[in-house]
Amino acid sequence: MKEFNKESALGSFDDYNKALDKYWVSYSEYANQYEFYTKSEEERDEYVSRLKMAYFYWRYVPGKIKRFFRSKINFLGAFRDYVYRKWLFAPESSFSEFQQMITNYDCIVKPNDGKLGKGVFKVYKNGNHKTDKELYEKCVKNNMLVEQCIESCDELKAFHPQSLNTIRVVTISNMEKSVVFGAVFRVGVGNNVVDNAHAGGLFAQINVKDGIIESDGIDTKGKKFICHPDSGIKFIGFKIPHWDSIVETCCEAAKIKGNPITGWDVAVNNQGKVEFVEGNYSPDFDLMQSQVGVKKRIYDMIKDYCNIEMN
Repeated sequence: MKEFNKESALGSFDDYNKALDKYWVSYSEYANQYEFYTKSEEERDEYVSRLKMAYFYWRYVPGKIKRFFRSKINFLGAFRDYVYRKWLFAPESSFSEFQQMITNYDCIVKPNDGKLGKGVFKVYKNGNHKTDKELYEKCVKNNMLVEQCIESCDELKAFHPQSLNTIRVVTISNMEKSVVFGAVFRVGVGNNVVDNAHAGGLFAQINVKDGIIESDGIDTKGKKFICHPDSGIKFIGFKIPHWDSIVETCCEAAKIKGNPITGWDVAVNNQGKVEFVEGNYSPDFDLMQSQVGVKKRIYDMIKDYCNIEMN
């Protein structure tokens, strides 16, 4: 069997090609996230790959749903009952409105159609940019959304005060009934202002029955952290505050647009309210398979809720 000759590579070319053909796994999934190179065929069959789920979303999620969720301003408007912060879309706002926003509040600026935390930066009301006008023109040109920073509840903020530490909740719904399939806690690291794991943050598995974290913190390369590297807070055993309200809110919202599988990015603000940050019509399951694969469970629930047979 031909072995990889790079020091950082794991497994073999032949084995990875077989896994790619049979399970549709990326090399990152094969080597780092799921460590396929160490697993038997029976164990590998417990995992659902990112590409397999992408195929499901491509085939079964209506185009109008995809277009809706790709636009953050559409999401904020439709789910305004779950949004308590101020926000504006730069191309549709005057300079004076923009200036008032960044003068009165610390703000998070993000592309309207961005994902994975890319292109996100923070603007402080005491000024960390050259000129208001220059920043406004940049935001207009790049279709940026400007949001008042959510002040997190003390319990979640303590993990990493520089970022808004959120909960990714995945629901399955058919508009008549909905359920929380899985959830992870997401937290920033170092000077990072975003908590997205694909942008350098950490994640930890949450038990959906009681809202208690049941795994160490993990990065996308599979490295594990018993405690947060900055704050020292232990992950396992931490109880997510207002968990019952989080579940109720996400299940309620899941029936509004009729998307079969939705990933909700949820904050608990300093008033103890469950607040939506954004939604995703095509959530990955890589974060939820850090402990064990979920293929059978997700396939069974897709059949139950969506009447679709996956294979």
